[in-house]
Amino acid sequence: MQLRDYQQEAIEMVRDEIRRGKKRILVVLGTGAGKTHVLSAIASGAVRKGNIVLALMHRRQLVTQMVERFAENGIDCDTIMAGLESRLKSSVQVSTIQTYSRRLMLDSIDRNRFFVDATIVMIDEAHHALSKSYQSVLKHYEDKIVIGVTATPVLSTGIGMGEYFDAIVSPVTVQKLVDQKHLVPGVYYGPSAPDLSKVKVVMGDYHKGELEKAMNQPKLVGDVVENWLRIAEHRKTMVFAVKVAHSKAIANEFNRRGINAEHLDAHHEDEERDEVLGRFRNGKTRVLCNVGLYTEGTDIPEIECIVLARPTKSLGFHLQMVGRGARPYPGKENFMVIDHGGNIERLGFYEDEVMWSLNGKGLAYKKKTERKKEKKLLSCDECRFVFCGPVCPQCGLPVKDYGKKIEAIDADLVELGKNRKKATAAEKQRFFGQLQYYRLSKGYAPGWAAHKYKEKFGVWPRGLNDEPIEIDFEFMNYIKHLQIKWAKSKRREEQNVPGLFGPETGSHREMAGNL
Repeated sequence: MQLRDYQQEAIEMVRDEIRRGKKRILVVLGTGAGKTHVLSAIASGAVRKGNIVLALMHRRQLVTQMVERFAENGIDCDTIMAGLESRLKSSVQVSTIQTYSRRLMLDSIDRNRFFVDATIVMIDEAHHALSKSYQSVLKHYEDKIVIGVTATPVLSTGIGMGEYFDAIVSPVTVQKLVDQKHLVPGVYYGPSAPDLSKVKVVMGDYHKGELEKAMNQPKLVGDVVENWLRIAEHRKTMVFAVKVAHSKAIANEFNRRGINAEHLDAHHEDEERDEVLGRFRNGKTRVLCNVGLYTEGTDIPEIECIVLARPTKSLGFHLQMVGRGARPYPGKENFMVIDHGGNIERLGFYEDEVMWSLNGKGLAYKKKTERKKEKKLLSCDECRFVFCGPVCPQCGLPVKDYGKKIEAIDADLVELGKNRKKATAAEKQRFFGQLQYYRLSKGYAPGWAAHKYKEKFGVWPRGLNDEPIEIDFEFMNYIKHLQIKWAKSKRREEQNVPGLFGPETGSHREMAGNL
């Protein structure tokens, strides 16, 4: 197995900490960075020196992945897991923490045949290491070397892992992994944050029961599907919901709209999960809704879009959810994040550089470059730059009817962040040509295409060729967006609520109604 430069650096950093007298080292590696490859390489070196290694993790699929990774590196290992025979003869033992902790309670340690007298203990997804089950096991290895790996070295409260670990190393940033093509960049879309003012916060995150009541509303569930149809219809998508009922409601709404969607949660058996994942990977299922089931240790590189229908205050949980889409896959240039919980505005982008610490009292992380907290995000009609305020800082274009736009920003998604880009002349020409094609197919008046072009780019299509160009999926998603926008304006009109640009003229209604 050929290690990447930063993986080799991670191993050297661990060795340096051990030389300094540290015994409990926490290694921070982002999703897709190859944490199991690093552990495998460390285990291989340890076994060659005559050491015994115990690797612990909290899910069965993580055990399977670790055993496969060890085998790739030529390491023979045994498995301690419910339902499997334990040989206990190899120098490397891999176990779920649940099975191992239960078996250590069967007898005293000096007579317990399941006790692994390891010199090195490894923990995958080590942000769980402070839990009772882990601590009940780790107390038997106080004088041994313990190496934990995680992408998010904090508790849900944001507090660090210093209560147990005495050293932390972070060999590579997520942005560097993206730059080196080990991960793909995110493209972010987000609505204004939902009203969570009445939702209690427990242990650093929103109370699940109250959060579900706030999010599992027909309008909000409908917005998830409507906006997905507009911008991500042909992407394999994973949706993170609050609770089971919420996840099922979203899946049902997708299916009602003719999109194959399925739901999974922790109550589904492994065999059923494998069947659903198989359908998702081969494209028979387009959307997979779940409740925290695939936040960790999940290698599904086919995911092209993440829908956050689950607000959170936890940076760790936020990064775990978003990170599911970052793994590279043939033909995958980026992954999309559609945020319905205000998480991006609250917690930042996946690529943001974070400085982690072991602080066990206050927040154990700090963004290297703090972003201003935008109260209201707008998308410039000319250059599509996302900003807050009455004037676009990118091109200087004033926002028409600024106050009314702020009032109407309720659920109309806008592109966020560092991966936005200005439309090229060729892209504008292609869009105008597709407008002409669509106009002719519907029999609309000659001026329809020019007006729709101006609505999108803020200027008239002067100098552009009006020859029709056959429409593509992206264009049809934009048309669906206009249909949704028109339907919402009609509802506002019926409720006597000002529209996006104030009272609409008859010509505006006529053009929108023709879609």
